[in-house]
Amino acid sequence: MDTNSLTSRTNSKKYLALIIFIWVIIQLTISLPDSLLNDWMSWRQADTQNIARNFYKNGESIFYPQINWGGNGPGYVENEFQLYTFIISKIFLITGEKEFPGQLLSLLFIIITAIFIYKIVLYRFQNENAALFSSIVFLVSNGPVHLSTAIMPDALSIMFYSIGFYSFIKFVYEQKNINLFYTIIFTSLAGLVKPLALNLGIIQFFILFLGKREMLKNFKVWLAWIFIVLIVGGYMYFSYKLYLEYGNTFGVIGGEKKFPTLHGLTVLIHYPKLFYMSVVWGLGITGWFSLIYLLIKKKFTSVEWAMLIGNVIAVFVAMRYMVNQGFSPHYYIFMCFYGSYLSGYTFKLLKENIPDKEKSKKFNIAVAILILIVFSTHLYHRTHPLRIHYHPNVNEIGFKLKELAEPGSLIIVRSIANERERSTWGNRINNFEDPRVFYITDLHGWSIPRDDKGYKRIKSYVEKGAKYYVEPFRNAVDKELEEWLDINSYKIYADSNGRIYKFK
Repeated sequence: MDTNSLTSRTNSKKYLALIIFIWVIIQLTISLPDSLLNDWMSWRQADTQNIARNFYKNGESIFYPQINWGGNGPGYVENEFQLYTFIISKIFLITGEKEFPGQLLSLLFIIITAIFIYKIVLYRFQNENAALFSSIVFLVSNGPVHLSTAIMPDALSIMFYSIGFYSFIKFVYEQKNINLFYTIIFTSLAGLVKPLALNLGIIQFFILFLGKREMLKNFKVWLAWIFIVLIVGGYMYFSYKLYLEYGNTFGVIGGEKKFPTLHGLTVLIHYPKLFYMSVVWGLGITGWFSLIYLLIKKKFTSVEWAMLIGNVIAVFVAMRYMVNQGFSPHYYIFMCFYGSYLSGYTFKLLKENIPDKEKSKKFNIAVAILILIVFSTHLYHRTHPLRIHYHPNVNEIGFKLKELAEPGSLIIVRSIANERERSTWGNRINNFEDPRVFYITDLHGWSIPRDDKGYKRIKSYVEKGAKYYVEPFRNAVDKELEEWLDINSYKIYADSNGRIYKFK
């Protein structure tokens, strides 16, 4: 490496460090929510924080995560590998139960991902400016802006994903066993934390199939993929047995299904929705422009084609969620990774076609303005989240129950979600359990779906020890139930946020 290249690389790293520093300050001030309960994806964040709390309080093994809506049992739940919540619980030993440990961890994981995106693009294209631009695009994208201050495991998964991708690319071009070992470790970890990250395995296969087919004859490569499948599949099977025994699930294998039905695939309106989500949460504006530009210019190599195939497959595997703005934004973080990569590649090619220094300077200014506009838009989006599937009254009635209920009481909470999916997706089981009242009160009990009718289910829970019933709606949703409640309980609180009953 000559002196000029070394200086350029050193300068780009300094710029990256400075940009990350500024970005962190913005994320910890403008983007940091006052409470996870009033935040984007509050439903998911409450469940995540509650699992960390239970690890902290109960000292259970990492293999036995607990939720509070599992009735009068221990609440063991089928879920992704809970490394993120387990780490948080260990930090609680020092800080006590707070929200900021999870938020800071997410921030750190996104920063490390941005650094590995820099390393990947630099390794692929030997261009410091392209690598720097890719990292910047990633940091200002909607997914990282949101996930870096949210208590959700997706930031940890994309960090492992980026390291696994980098390790595999190095293995392909250097064929060192240590890189294949790292590929196994980090691809497995990415898939354990979020199974959709296994689209990285699909990408790895197509990188070789399309560009290095002779390497598919290497038994070590197949052995690596078998290890990854066994590691992730083995944990998922173990977790599924928790569902069979205790009946609690996040829909990893048991319960609801995220893949589409044949009918769902034929609903045309789903495809504009997927495109919209891919622009807002996935590839982004720069990523989509880069994708089109590179395809027109025929600049795709086996790596870019493989990443495209892997991301498209991932979208269809989880299509039921991916079409929905309320369910799926975090699912697009892997596509965001791809969009950032493509943006750096396109930046390199465009800069090479502008040899004139004055025009190059204007191009840089235009790109910088675009990035600032994108970042500002996403910051606004972060501080003004769409409240899809978010009812503030649920939090309010939860805090009121916390004042009224005795510690250790078992509760029943009506959810704002229905028990079944829409007919488009085959009326399959839906994960309706809203964790927020359980999280606020730190009480255990049962959740019933919004569309549950009659009193038989609630009566059975009362027989198992339930003391309170929470209805987060001002008006009665079921006359038969209301009549039963009039006889068998006292209405101890009612306002515009809902009603609380105590059983006799």
